[in-house]
Amino acid sequence: MKKILLFVLASAALLVTACNFDEDPKSEASVDMVFSSEGGLKTYAYSFYNVLPTYSDASHRNATIDYGPKNSISGMEVGAYTVNSSTSWSWTALRNINFFLENNVSDKVPETVRNNYNGIARLFRARFYFDKLVTYGPVPWIEKVFNSPEDPELYKGQDTRDVIITKIIEDLDYAYNNITVSSATDNSSLVNKWVAPAFKSRVCLFEAAWRKYHAGDQLDIARTGCTQYSSNDLYNMAAAAAKEVIDKGPYGIHTASPAYEEGGRGAYRDLFVSINTCTDEVIMAIVCTAGIQLGEQNWWWNSSTYGPHLGMSRKFAQTYLNIDGTPYNEFNADGSYKQFFEETKDRDTRLNQTIRAFDYTKKNATGQYVPTTANIQGHSTTGYEVTKFVMDDVSYDDARTNDNNVPLLRYAEVLLNYAEAKAELGTLTDADWAMTVGALRKRAGITGGTAATGTLTTRPTEAEPYIAAYYPPMAGNPVLLEVMREREIELAYEGFRLIDLKRWGLCDLWVTDPWEGIFVPAINAPVDLNGDGTYDIYFYDTDAIGDPTYSSIGVYCGTKNSNFLNTKPVGNGYMVFWNQGGRAWPERQYLYPIPQVVLDLKHSEYGNGLTQNPGW
Repeated sequence: MKKILLFVLASAALLVTACNFDEDPKSEASVDMVFSSEGGLKTYAYSFYNVLPTYSDASHRNATIDYGPKNSISGMEVGAYTVNSSTSWSWTALRNINFFLENNVSDKVPETVRNNYNGIARLFRARFYFDKLVTYGPVPWIEKVFNSPEDPELYKGQDTRDVIITKIIEDLDYAYNNITVSSATDNSSLVNKWVAPAFKSRVCLFEAAWRKYHAGDQLDIARTGCTQYSSNDLYNMAAAAAKEVIDKGPYGIHTASPAYEEGGRGAYRDLFVSINTCTDEVIMAIVCTAGIQLGEQNWWWNSSTYGPHLGMSRKFAQTYLNIDGTPYNEFNADGSYKQFFEETKDRDTRLNQTIRAFDYTKKNATGQYVPTTANIQGHSTTGYEVTKFVMDDVSYDDARTNDNNVPLLRYAEVLLNYAEAKAELGTLTDADWAMTVGALRKRAGITGGTAATGTLTTRPTEAEPYIAAYYPPMAGNPVLLEVMREREIELAYEGFRLIDLKRWGLCDLWVTDPWEGIFVPAINAPVDLNGDGTYDIYFYDTDAIGDPTYSSIGVYCGTKNSNFLNTKPVGNGYMVFWNQGGRAWPERQYLYPIPQVVLDLKHSEYGNGLTQNPGW
């Protein structure tokens, strides 16, 4: 079924392209042929999915994150973005949707059927505009097809944020009320009605936080056109949409697997490495399958020659709680730093299912699972090597070979959207906490907690110092702090972090995370990272490795030739850190600029109503 579905999707995309639905129709006959039958509507609707992340890039949508050290940073990431850099001002997908909505009026198709496909179209239109809102802020709202370059609306200016968010909500409500499929779809590869309220909770949460945390910006990038809805209005809408899915939808938390299986997998990691989507939790997924479309999860994350070697910073790794729910402490009782095999024991199991921890094993070329530490020689920037989407098998590593599916929308996110909205409103109850944060922590193996972290069934009553220092603007709300901890751990590397930092006004974290890594007891000597009795790494800062016996595991950590992987003395040993400077996030960059080439387009009579975003 998986292969058949993908063949249909590919065929549909070719058919839509051949029919030129993003251009003027070639004939009334061809339009009537498509819109006069349910089969035609269904085939056309497959084209909407082309705007989703592809099977090749779905697993690496978080390439810019504060806690993600990597081997190169772009112009945008050093604050060098310009009005000539922006290239995402494309409206083809919107025209395709609007063309469908204008022409899906044939009385040859029952109204319920037409409305179902209109619901799918409007769901994708809402997604299109949400992406534009996150990227550019207010943009022109267009719900018609332009058939003439003389149409004055082609040159209209931005609508307000109120208009954009109202229209997105209207589209999502229509989708929920008219899409007829209510059960999980095959491999969660096609939308059902629950995608609409789940996505609505994401949209409203973003806009609520944006209006709250950007209300006093020097550039006034939030207040303009934000009079119809208060932040609390939008937090209430986010909570209500999430609760609709929680109370009435067919989804729950995936818990089928034991805490650990061969290869270091568990219920949490099953979501990201399963060949068949875990449809009990995953609401939407990108499907990869052998013989048709293969993903590059292993290749991008594990290759020494491909991908940015995205890792995890020590600062973020320390946000993971201990298994008993207490805050993690990087020091032993005697004040010495914990080594890596101590650091990754008895922690929230999501840490060990997101990085190569002390217990990580991988299938080698002979088919045997063997202990495998981070590949600091070629992949890992800090020693915390991400393995969340990666198959534990070397045969996947060096080409586009992955057939594990990649979630785009999960029930866990819905729970966290609900928890955050209620925490912001000050109305999150212990029952709400247990249903959301408590349930996710329980899956992660956590057994208890404290007054500062909360337990599985009760909210925190005081701020935990480490997480309060991580998010200073929220330090006065202990419940919100723990929801934020939970959100960023549960959804790590799934494409949310940069958007979260934008809406919270915290992109300075991109600049300030020190990109420190693991602690090692010595350099210029071999080290056993995972405590299995075998030496794994030999850091040296001299011109050549001191003991050639360990050349195969040697890693230069000096500063010659602008080497970024360095170590520094701390306490009873050394701290690895990725010494790449230049990161910047100017305030103007919370909204990207409208491309200059777009602003230069003018009509002699109508001009160009677009105005550049502040600061550009």
